[in-house]
Amino acid sequence: MFFSFAISLIGLFLLFINSFLFFKSRKDKDVVYKYIMFYLIIQFVVEFCCNLIGILYPNENFFLSHYYFVIQFIMLSLFFNKVIINKYLKKIVYFNLVSVLLFLSVQYYQIPSLYWEFNYFEIGVTSILLILYAVIYFYENIKATYKYHYFCIGLTFYLTSSSLIFLTGNTQLVFMTEPVYLDIWIFNSLFFILFQILIYKEWVFLVKKEKHIAI
Repeated sequence: MFFSFAISLIGLFLLFINSFLFFKSRKDKDVVYKYIMFYLIIQFVVEFCCNLIGILYPNENFFLSHYYFVIQFIMLSLFFNKVIINKYLKKIVYFNLVSVLLFLSVQYYQIPSLYWEFNYFEIGVTSILLILYAVIYFYENIKATYKYHYFCIGLTFYLTSSSLIFLTGNTQLVFMTEPVYLDIWIFNSLFFILFQILIYKEWVFLVKKEKHIAI
């Protein structure tokens, strides 16, 4: 258990570093940059609370997953609405954002107990749509060395891994207990660390690009 928890803490630490770096360099940045900045900061707060509650009250932090996935969906839908070029697809991104949020609101109103559980529809639809947006972004910029490639690559790998874990129903799968405890979530934590490393590379790219333009 300690090994898996330590890996998750490494991801949390990297998320904090990225949040700090993006916040520190926010001056004179465009709205797209600030969407990522707010996304990172909010996700750090949610992840920190999730780990804290998980330590103090094991298995009582599932409700935080709703904040994680919904906030992620909102912030990154706004992000992709800005970076996707096709105007028709931009409108679809907004339409999907409003439709999904309305559907989830009705769902939680009708089934209040769902708030305390994993909502597989919420996880699946928000993750799949964001992966689709990232693929569209890559397709539109396939021949360009453009901003946010590292971010979108990391996001695609991370969301794909976490979606597969949730949607295949393997959330309780344990691979081994000795000499260390390894469960399915170790893969989610490792892909999260990869995501954070690529976000850091994105920040370095953005800073270097800004300095080059200034020169």
